[in-house]
Amino acid sequence: MQSSVRETNNEDLFSAESRNYEYVIQAEDKLSVSIWGHDDLSVGSVFGIYNSNEVYGKWVLVDKEGRVSLPQLGQVKVANLTTRQLTDSLKVRYSKFIQKPIIVVKVLNKRVSLLGAVKQASSVILDEDQIPLLDLLAKAEGFDYYADRSQLKLVRKKEGLPVEYIIDLTQMETYEQSNILIRPGDVIYVPNKNGKAFDKKSNRMVPFLGVISSIAVLISVTK
Repeated sequence: MQSSVRETNNEDLFSAESRNYEYVIQAEDKLSVSIWGHDDLSVGSVFGIYNSNEVYGKWVLVDKEGRVSLPQLGQVKVANLTTRQLTDSLKVRYSKFIQKPIIVVKVLNKRVSLLGAVKQASSVILDEDQIPLLDLLAKAEGFDYYADRSQLKLVRKKEGLPVEYIIDLTQMETYEQSNILIRPGDVIYVPNKNGKAFDKKSNRMVPFLGVISSIAVLISVTK
């Protein structure tokens, strides 16, 4: 697997294109489509008593051809569209049956992987298209004691290949540059400090050193 390493001040992370990033729907995505006042046409609903939720199965799966089946419309091509574009398209199509339809489309499986020296390593589902790095870390309850905050790694696919960025969160003067926007599919890895390995070895050595000390005391007493 090919990869490259780039610094966090790389233009890729702070370009207008990156700031304006919108998630593009793809095959195997799980969508909910909420139509105000029309639960019968909705697939999951953010307007109802029970919100759309991946866990409870209130969604429709994008098939390998990039289509979903929606009430009243049948098969609809959704792949390669942003949620905004799909929402606009559905408003036009449903306006044939509903006057000025209010529609909300959500992708329920937009995930970010957060690994390494954090208190709650996990796969985090995002409601938004991008989230600031520090907000994501807050969801993981922050760093653990041994986290190396100067060497966080962000792995992001670019043109089908993984690209690795190194992020330093120890310098307050570079806070804005470090608090980058994380998008679905990204992997954040927080490494441990080298001292952690030393501490583990030290813990194993304590009983042994205690025995040595006891022998030394015994020898001094018997002299």
